[in-house]
Amino acid sequence: MQIYWHGYSSVRIESKNGEKTCVLVTDPFENESAIRFPRTVDPDVIVLGHQDRSRYALDGIGSAPFIISDPGEYEVKGVFINGIQDEKAEGGKERPLIHRIYTEGMSVAFIGSLRRKPTDAELERLENVDILLISVGGGEAYDHEMASDVISIIEPRVVVPLNFAIPGIKAKLGSVDQFCKQLGVCTRENMTKLKLQKKDLPPEDMLVAVLERA
Repeated sequence: MQIYWHGYSSVRIESKNGEKTCVLVTDPFENESAIRFPRTVDPDVIVLGHQDRSRYALDGIGSAPFIISDPGEYEVKGVFINGIQDEKAEGGKERPLIHRIYTEGMSVAFIGSLRRKPTDAELERLENVDILLISVGGGEAYDHEMASDVISIIEPRVVVPLNFAIPGIKAKLGSVDQFCKQLGVCTRENMTKLKLQKKDLPPEDMLVAVLERA
């Protein structure tokens, strides 16, 4: 599995299960003067952290990917995705949700737009998460304090921070350094991409993989 970060809460996960290869992208965003969503990306599936599709730049995607923005169970090219949402937690028709992604024998959770702690019902479906993709910079998602609290509950083996400040973006977001300081003692590695197999998952100390924007 290889994970790349494009900016904000958008990541690209490339994985292979048997003979099936899959490119999964989360939360494609509108272009800004200093940060642009890469139009060379050709995803098989797009996963959205909120049911309101108007929040995302879907028209510019060149391929015809399968788009997931609702609760339920899905399978695309050997990758299994569960859209998790506690119906009792919030009102309204269009709401944020959590996704759990199973590929290459590993479990990846994506929390991109939630602003509250997961409910007990949601947490039951987030047990034994290997890799957690989580917003940490505030704005319309978790800030560094809330993200740290949620991580301590889920206890993943690898954390990939999303939605933090980088030069030139319009949104006023907190820094990844603020998040790491809040999180406390952990193993942090800065990298261009996260590449790992199940056997590479850290057995004890949690790894915080801070990705450069691809």
